[in-house]
Amino acid sequence: MPRLVERALAARCHSFEATPDDLARIPRRDLARMLMLLYLVREFETAVLDLKERDLVHGPAHTSVGQEAIAAATAVVLRKSDLVGSTHRAHGHFCSKAVLYYAPDDYDPLSDPFTDDMQRAVTKTLAEIMGLREGWCGGRGGSMHLYDGRSGNLGSNAIVGGGIPLATGAAWAERLRQRDTVVVSFFGDGAINQGCFHEVANMARLWDVPILYFVENNRYAVGTSTEEASCLEDLGLRSLSYCISSYIVDGMDPVAVYWAMHDVTTRMRPEPGPFFIEAKTWRHYHHAGRIPGSAYGYRSKADEAAWWERDPLARLPRTAIEAGLLAEQDDARIREAAVASVEAARRACTVEEGDTWSIPASAWPDPSTVEQNVRGADALPESAHVLEREEMGATRSVSYVEAIAAVTGRAMERDERVFVLGEEVANLGGGAYQATKGLAELFPGRVINTPISEAGFVGMAGGAASVGLRPVVEIMFPDFALVAADQLFNQIGKLRHMYGGQVSFPLVLRTRVAIGFGYGGQHSSDPAALFAQFAGWRVVAPSTAFDYVGLFNTAMHLEDPVLVLEHGQLYAAKSEIPVDDLDYCIPYGSAKVVRPGTDVTVLTYLTGVQDCVTAAEGLAVVGLEAEVIDLRTLDAVGMDWALIGRSVAKTGSVLVVEQNPRSMCLGDRIAGEIQRRFFDDLDCPIATVSAADAPYPVSRALETGMIPSVERIQAAMEQSARHLA
Repeated sequence: MPRLVERALAARCHSFEATPDDLARIPRRDLARMLMLLYLVREFETAVLDLKERDLVHGPAHTSVGQEAIAAATAVVLRKSDLVGSTHRAHGHFCSKAVLYYAPDDYDPLSDPFTDDMQRAVTKTLAEIMGLREGWCGGRGGSMHLYDGRSGNLGSNAIVGGGIPLATGAAWAERLRQRDTVVVSFFGDGAINQGCFHEVANMARLWDVPILYFVENNRYAVGTSTEEASCLEDLGLRSLSYCISSYIVDGMDPVAVYWAMHDVTTRMRPEPGPFFIEAKTWRHYHHAGRIPGSAYGYRSKADEAAWWERDPLARLPRTAIEAGLLAEQDDARIREAAVASVEAARRACTVEEGDTWSIPASAWPDPSTVEQNVRGADALPESAHVLEREEMGATRSVSYVEAIAAVTGRAMERDERVFVLGEEVANLGGGAYQATKGLAELFPGRVINTPISEAGFVGMAGGAASVGLRPVVEIMFPDFALVAADQLFNQIGKLRHMYGGQVSFPLVLRTRVAIGFGYGGQHSSDPAALFAQFAGWRVVAPSTAFDYVGLFNTAMHLEDPVLVLEHGQLYAAKSEIPVDDLDYCIPYGSAKVVRPGTDVTVLTYLTGVQDCVTAAEGLAVVGLEAEVIDLRTLDAVGMDWALIGRSVAKTGSVLVVEQNPRSMCLGDRIAGEIQRRFFDDLDCPIATVSAADAPYPVSRALETGMIPSVERIQAAMEQSARHLA
């Protein structure tokens, strides 16, 4: 008979219950602060609902009425230096952390009034929810996207589970800096079913990341119950599969949450590592608005009444007064101060005329500023060293892939904030393609192998970047970026703008186009057109080793996410770079004329550059001269329209060449912009050469037939060049 051996887990899950004595053990000032925050958050959420019903809040308002114990108790326990990431239901978390951050260290609600800074925090939060100019994000974020890095509010997030990798990355950055910071990632029972949570939970345990995953199990994801969505009733048990210990606590009991937080943070600071708390709680209203869930049929009125009986705002004051820890007048004074603060915030954001409230015109942000803060400045710092190929002195010949490793190492040498992560980057003697050769040995602990978890490690890199590190992320094949699409596009590509320019994501994402290697349709994408659709991303495409060094260095100077697009067919190609200079930059948005001509302007990038030059030389035999321009930067902002315009004015004809399939074509977008900018200079329609409209096949014959050949490019050049004939 087989022998069964029970395997024990290092992690444990415990129910964490408060006793009557635990209330008395809370320091009196902490108790008063917690009570103040309970009242403040409830009053604040009620004001938001009132404003929403008067159509003064644009968009949804997801309030936390019923869940205030979690926000209040957590904020009281955390230090000012600790960090919090939250969800779309974040008003309570945000307000509580911000108000206590801006409060004096010795602030005591029993004796001290709200300071101007504390009141400002409340007012700015309400203003942001209303979409006003004085809000934290200038009205760009609203209810679901609150951010204030100074107070440790890393940002709330409207994508269910989307903020978990970012918060984990921020915590990882604190770990790498050897700080004793605790980072709390709040999310709901619905988000625990998102794959990104499971990816980063595994890495958090692998790397001892000081992240507290705090799930607010309010029983329903919109109207879907936890029982319908989860195979486990106790979500805290989920953490055990990642060897993360957990507590399950009554989220309606501020005392229990307080001591659970106190115990967890005390354990995490000296021994950094992840922990998990499930707080079983209840939102009194539907997903958004003031209507109860029973009106939609997914909850009963009896259940709602029972949970109201457990409401934390009735529970804590009553028990504290009964225990003689607070006098009734103390409770009344604390409540009055909270009510007054919210009312002051409401009056600061509205104008009253009788029973009518309105928003003054002066409170709105200027519509002309809508494109501000999408990205940082293009300009290089004054200290940057700019160089072009023609300006080189003594040179040495290196391959494209050697240049990747060399300039990455130089960036790590210059700046200790730079680190490299990705699948296999520290293995195989330099990664899967030797693009990180020698770096793991030179920079121990800063070249990090990741699991095959693109959404997780890309999101963690974004979180690390948002708190000041500068990650270089390798995605082995561009197609794999789609696995991390939420983190790349909804998060990293948008949040700078959504948070009003308060945060940057200085992240470099490297990936290798594998067209021509027979990898097939799931490994052969060129993602230039995809990334160029998102305004927050910059895209560079070096075609030589020289350009790679210069453009990579420029990318490392920018405060934005930059896709550095490589092509596997260029890796072995050698070109000249300066002998003793790996620090030079090529200004962002500067294309390069690699072959002058007069009859047609040819725009291309990566392997297309040499193919087009070869085609142009063949065209010259028949007396036609093509001007080939290496675009080098491919997003709309990075296009060198000045150079392109001068060329079009000279030739009157444009051809765009790329390896993308027709339906993923960047060329059509470029053509449309040229039409708008330089229509009067065009003498014929803009032409494009792209791959066939299909995923790249494995068959050598089919793949070869799909890739634009030199012959096909030359034919298109000739047709465009003969437009005057």
